Amino acid sequence: MIIYKPVCVGCGRCHPYCPAHAIYFEDMKSAVDQDLCYECGNCLRVEVCPVDAIAESPHVYEYPRAVRKYFSDPNATHAVTGIQGRGTEESKTNDVTLRCGPGEVGIGIEVGRPTLGMGLEDIQKITRALARNGITEIEKNNPIHSMIKDPKTGDLKPELLNEKVLSAIIEIQVKRDRLRDVLRTVKEVAREVDSVFTLDVYTMLEPKLTIPKKVLDIIESEGFSWRPNAKINMGLGRASDQD
Repeated sequence: MIIYKPVCVGCGRCHPYCPAHAIYFEDMKSAVDQDLCYECGNCLRVEVCPVDAIAESPHVYEYPRAVRKYFSDPNATHAVTGIQGRGTEESKTNDVTLRCGPGEVGIGIEVGRPTLGMGLEDIQKITRALARNGITEIEKNNPIHSMIKDPKTGDLKPELLNEKVLSAIIEIQVKRDRLRDVLRTVKEVAREVDSVFTLDVYTMLEPKLTIPKKVLDIIESEGFSWRPNAKINMGLGRASDQD
């Protein structure tokens, strides 16, 4: 984002709306620290500027900076997946897509949310930790998948490491027997991540709409508390021939 200084009146109304604290005063006018800015567009969307001095930078869609907008602006459509809101549908349409099938668990690691943000180096710390434990396949419909340089090591493409985003999700699917390994890996790497993150675990329900006890037992035995949340698209589900 940019602020046109000749137009700005220095009222400061936009400052509280920046989650990155990237807007500051310079010569009695507001300015944007381009290194801190997530390109989330919040300062523009709230329409608090009385003189319309705020605008999108002409460089916002240039790679690699473009990833800031794609992961941070909820109105942006991710260039890789064509999906709004961090570029992934997660478990929301699993009853149609079966990204997580019978006997599997899907895991989403939502980093930077709510509104704290992080550098993409934190994403690399997590993908590297997963790779060290043999989990090298990021969900193909997740935009992080295209950002990986070497799946065997979990390294991101080097030009991305200086970029910052408001939030991003790492998605993987594993057999239920591997859930414990993933949870332990996440606990270990959490000490290195300079941000907050939420851990999502999702799986297909059993008869009578019950959550598989094995999944809950593993979560609790590893010291995690859980909250039941459902993503159900009424009328979209379809029968599967998978076991």
